[in-house]
Amino acid sequence: LNLYIYKISFAFSVCVGKDATLSCTIVGSPTPLITWEKDKLKLTSGGRFKTVEDGDAYRLTIYDLTLEDSGQYMCRAKNSVGEAYAAVTLKVALPTEMSQKAPVFMVKPASARVVLGGDVVFHCQVAAYPEANFEWEKDGRYLGETSRIKIISESDGSTLKIQCVRNLDSGTYTCRAQNTCDSFVYFNSYKLRAVLTGNCNYSSESSGCCCFKVLCCSYFLLAMSSSQLLRWSLTQ
Repeated sequence: LNLYIYKISFAFSVCVGKDATLSCTIVGSPTPLITWEKDKLKLTSGGRFKTVEDGDAYRLTIYDLTLEDSGQYMCRAKNSVGEAYAAVTLKVALPTEMSQKAPVFMVKPASARVVLGGDVVFHCQVAAYPEANFEWEKDGRYLGETSRIKIISESDGSTLKIQCVRNLDSGTYTCRAQNTCDSFVYFNSYKLRAVLTGNCNYSSESSGCCCFKVLCCSYFLLAMSSSQLLRWSLTQ
């Protein structure tokens, strides 16, 4: 029995006429009731406002922003255990600075050959002003750090490192960069394939991770494909 919010968008500014998406990840048992508020007034989905629930991820999108949309937005979760909330401040501004630039990706992830149980690294670098904020997604859902997944973001780029690669890591990975006047989502196109090697030297541990014998006989090949989506498939 618990209820807590462990991720919400940072405060940011967006230009008039653009769209803004606020997001937070909420875990609770029993399943909580989620509401969004602006300046302490409850918001409902409809018109320029759209609320989306995707597993533990909750998003509020505001379309065609106006100056009046500036304010404090709150994601509130409530169940029989208690109540939790998180707030983010949105500032809508006129695009007065001609030097403002929406994120453009300059460096995209390179192909790599990775031993099963080893590590894989994706790195994205952008040119943007003001500086961009980064998020990673897997199969369209927010991807946070775990004991195996590390994310390092700086002013001009973000790196995703997956340690001790497993079959469950297969999927579509997205690096999302957003600054004050626009957002840009980039899908890289790579195919991950597992191939059995001819010889097998069984080891109970590979790169610090315990493995089954069949896994120790395999390796991952990360090769570029011509599609526009990152799709991983497993070949026995």
